[in-house]
Order: sequence, then C-alpha cells, then structure tokens
Amino acid sequence: MFCRRSACRGLIALLVLLGCIVSFYALEAPPLPDVVPLAKALQGHVDKFKKLRDDLKALQNSQDRQNPLAFFRETMRIMEGLQSLGKDWKDIERLQNKNDRDRDFENLLTEMDPLCGQRTPRTAFFEIKLRCSYTDLGGKPYYRIGPLKQELVNRVPFVVTVYHDLLTESEVRRANETRMVEPSVRRRLDTLVPNLYNVAVREVSERGYNGGKAKAPAHSIMLYLESYKTGGMTLFPGGTFVVAPRSGSLLVSKQHPSICPSSISLNVITNFNLPLTAKTH
Repeated sequence: MFCRRSACRGLIALLVLLGCIVSFYALEAPPLPDVVPLAKALQGHVDKFKKLRDDLKALQNSQDRQNPLAFFRETMRIMEGLQSLGKDWKDIERLQNKNDRDRDFENLLTEMDPLCGQRTPRTAFFEIKLRCSYTDLGGKPYYRIGPLKQELVNRVPFVVTVYHDLLTESEVRRANETRMVEPSVRRRLDTLVPNLYNVAVREVSERGYNGGKAKAPAHSIMLYLESYKTGGMTLFPGGTFVVAPRSGSLLVSKQHPSICPSSISLNVITNFNLPLTAKTH
C-alpha cells in the first residue's frame, strides 16, 4: 500500500514539474519560419497531458482495488507517457521565438489557431499566484461603500486585471442603445486608469481583431457590453490564456490585446480603434 501511494505521489510531482517547465519555456524559445505546426504541436501536447492527468486520477481512485501487477503496469505506462511529453516539448520549444513572437502571433490569428477556441491550461504552480479580491482603490470614498471585485488573470510577463461588475445592467443597456459613454462611467474609468483618451463604444466584427501589430496606448482597456462564452475571447501574445467577455466587466492591460472571431459581432468600450465592420448587401 505504501509503495502504491509513493508511486502516485511521485507521478503527481512529475506532472507538476512538467507543467512548470511548460510555463517557463512558454516565455522564451528559438525560431521556426512556419508557425502552423505550433498550433498542432501545442494542441497535441495539451491533449496528451490531459489524458495522463485523467489516467493518474483514475489510478489514484482505484489503487486500493487494483491487482498489484496491473497497478505497476499502469504506473509504468504513465511514467513512459511523461517521458514522451518531455521529448515532445523540445520540438515545441523550437517553434516559439521571442524575437518573432509578434509575427508568429499574427499568423496564429490569421490561421484561426485553436488558441482562439480554448484556453491552454496553466499549471497549479502558476495559477496559485493569481488572486481575486475586493478593492476600494486605495480608499476612494465611492468604492469604500461598494468595493470592486478585482481579479488578477495574468502576472508574467505582463499584468492583466479584470474588474468585475463595474457597470450595472441598466448602464450596459444604455451604452448599447445610445452608443455613448456616460459621464459617470467615464469618471469611473478615469479613477481606475488615469489619463485615458479616445474612449468610445465600438463594435468588434465577427472576424475578430488582430492587435498584434497595432500601435497601443500605455494601457489598453476593454469594457465588455455583452457576455459571450463560445467566441470573441480576448487573447494576448503567447496564447497561454484567454478572457471571456462578461457584460459590465473591465479588462486592463499594458499588453495590447487581440479579439478572437465569433459568430456574432460584440460591443465593447475601448480606448483604441477597431476596424470598421464591413456591411454586406
């Protein structure tokens, strides 16, 4: 029994270590001219990781009932799978280059890479550093009465923060109807992000928005006026996470975002211009 538990603990440690390596090497890596294989390689790597994770969980749950020989064979199979993932990752490393990241990122969006369709899982080692909390923005009177829900969704290599429920349902409805930013909303935005300009209600077309090469302001903001879970995700270079549009919530980042394609157009309040939606006849 002790040996079985030790083996499971060892496998868990290997999975966590592998996840940490994935997070570390996602930040930097050498060049390859074609990024189409990157999408396939990452997707295959993630699928294998999920399968091994599920197999390990099943092995843990059944260890008291399994035949010792069957348990040993399954343990060895999972360990071999982990070793295989380590070898696969060396190929993925070569597909990521810090100097070519903007070009690669633009190509990924153009090719409608799976990164726009789903979030690449991050390890518990990385996720544990993220925080959700309430904030009064350093003692601002308005937010002492009603603190803001603040979620840190990314830390490295750039910070991305989401302030949930910044707008009420009625404020969201009026913004959609009038296509105007009310003075009270503008004041709240200025409190959160000083020196904002070019703030307006804008429409994101079904084709999405590629911000990889755009001239970005010091801080990019997106105040969502609609909720959508199957498209229109906000994506950043590297593709390690996405943010789903949630009505009334504000995203703030120093890194300029892109917006994944969706089946419908979406309304947002931004401080950067979006391509005009082409009208069809």
